[in-house]
Amino acid sequence: MLKDKEKLKTALQKLEKIVEELGKKDIDVEQGLEKFREGVELIKFCRSQLQKAENEFIQLKQELEQEQIEPQEEGQ
Repeated sequence: MLKDKEKLKTALQKLEKIVEELGKKDIDVEQGLEKFREGVELIKFCRSQLQKAENEFIQLKQELEQEQIEPQEEGQ
């Protein structure tokens, strides 16, 4: 999990740098297009990592809710 967190952090940092570079007025069209492609790939990666984290959060929440229900059922 820590590796994924570091990868996500690195990807976000790279994405920030690309946004800054694309914001410059004197960027070459071909270079800009390549940076844009790289940015799109980074966004896809970040989205997938965030989706994994959201799915894990939902699963853990469901496990906690299930644990709260089960002890009540046993006591009845």
